[in-house]
Amino acid sequence: MSTILPPPPKLPIVVCVDDDDAMLATVARCIRREHVEVRATLSASEALGWIASGDVAVLVSDYDMPEMTGAQLAGHARRVRPETVRILLTGKRTLEAAVDGINQGEIFRFLNKPFDNEQLRAAVNAAVVRNRELLALSGDRQRRQRRQAIQVELETEFPGISDVERRPGEPYEVTADPWTEAALLGLVGLTSNLEWKP
Repeated sequence: MSTILPPPPKLPIVVCVDDDDAMLATVARCIRREHVEVRATLSASEALGWIASGDVAVLVSDYDMPEMTGAQLAGHARRVRPETVRILLTGKRTLEAAVDGINQGEIFRFLNKPFDNEQLRAAVNAAVVRNRELLALSGDRQRRQRRQAIQVELETEFPGISDVERRPGEPYEVTADPWTEAALLGLVGLTSNLEWKP
């Protein structure tokens, strides 16, 4: 009897962008040692396309590029996929570059070139962890929005259903099988997950 193994977990995707081919190869080579899938490109537009079309965990971008600055790219990435964590590499050690990155792209880390390999790897690993946290928060937000939409639908179809009368000091009474009672009241499609199933 053969055992079917579950597919291995997807590696977090890290997109690297730099207009300097040699620097891009160095950054990608450094990050490839981590447990991530690395995609490298010389084009900010291509990087933005990857972010828009897939679950990119981390963007590592050069600041000074001809097509658009790293700060502009980070700003576009934030609007397209807020959960993608953004790291900027720069040879410019100016306050102006830092402020631009923070204001446009809400940068997670700012690293100077030439960078220390261990520092870059640590920043990418911290960004992957932050990406997981942001994804979890976004899932919570979606569940809250779904619950609110269900409550509005219920209240529209059954006015007053969410009003619960309770006198001070008296407990709420919850029956052993509220789902059967909901079905008896005509609330079909409502499951124990509190979600409508068509």
